[in-house]
Amino acid sequence: MTMEGMLYNAFMNMSTPKTAAKQEGGQPLSAEQVCDRIRATILKGELKPGDKLTEQDLAAQYKVSRTPVREAIRQLEVEHLVSRTRFVGVTVKQLKPSEIIELLDIREVLEGLVARLAAREAQPQEIKQLKGTLKQMVAAVKAGDVVHYLDNALDFRRRLAECCRSDTLIHYVMGIENRLRLMGNRTAMIPGRMQAAIAEHEKLFKAIENRDAAAAEQLNRERIQHIRADVERSFSFSIF
Repeated sequence: MTMEGMLYNAFMNMSTPKTAAKQEGGQPLSAEQVCDRIRATILKGELKPGDKLTEQDLAAQYKVSRTPVREAIRQLEVEHLVSRTRFVGVTVKQLKPSEIIELLDIREVLEGLVARLAAREAQPQEIKQLKGTLKQMVAAVKAGDVVHYLDNALDFRRRLAECCRSDTLIHYVMGIENRLRLMGNRTAMIPGRMQAAIAEHEKLFKAIENRDAAAAEQLNRERIQHIRADVERSFSFSIF
């Protein structure tokens, strides 16, 4: 499977339940499948930044030899979801504040492009699905349900990316998305952030529905700018 496919599958399946450690028929998992499962546990927050990963423990958990585990870890290093440190070993990646800001800067540009293309390319059924997802986001915020809000916000971004008809753009957007997921629910827990996000998404959806590509791009870029500003304010020191 290509990197684009791996990132896309991870993005699509982050909220799915855990799967069994073996395939149907009792066949051992492949390196790709082991990688998918480890990635999912990281992106769902079951493995936290700084948690240590050992080949021995993972091999026992997934009932495979160390070889597919080793290959899976190498792939996750490429995706910047884990890091290897001398005398420490492999751990789930811990993002530095400066890395978070850098990723948000890149995300702003990419998601602006996503919104512009979506406004041009989205089909009526896709717009209907976006509207339904937005309603679920609103309901989650009203209920104070951070988990369901994050799941639906992720689904909204996934659907928006699908509207672009660009595998290349999906590759880069999902790569950034996955790395920023290492922050967990940090941004959602900032006071007023979820409520502000709803207003931003409603304006964005309206621009896409009206096929206003320029407005959609600007609104989505501004949305990321607001997140960046809130994240910077949440740090206890300045970013240089």
